[in-house]
Amino acid sequence: MPSDELQEIRRVFRGLQTLYQLHLPKINPALIDDLLIREQEEVEKHNNAPTSSPPFYMVEISTTKSADPEKMKNLIFKKTGLLPSVYENGTHYVANMRLTLELLKAISESEEGIVKVSGDYTGGIAGR
Repeated sequence: MPSDELQEIRRVFRGLQTLYQLHLPKINPALIDDLLIREQEEVEKHNNAPTSSPPFYMVEISTTKSADPEKMKNLIFKKTGLLPSVYENGTHYVANMRLTLELLKAISESEEGIVKVSGDYTGGIAGR
């Protein structure tokens, strides 16, 4: 039988997953985990001082077919200052950007037909 400590870790992890679904339902949980781990590492590295330079991620945004590609490009530009690459007949947008949890929430809460947001850390490649 697993130890109480391991059961507690599993229980808290399930609770965290529930919070992700509740507050950031369109965001891939692995992206949230990765971002939060990197944020925590930076805070610890700088003696609990907030960092002014969020990490770079290649962010992919998938939308419904009915979403307006121009509106989506403008939304991403407005939120990030970057124009995304557009694929799959205007239903897949990709941009390399400095990412924060707040930016993820803002993107996911837009009413532009966003279905899913995922991404990968590129900070080592894009420069930090």
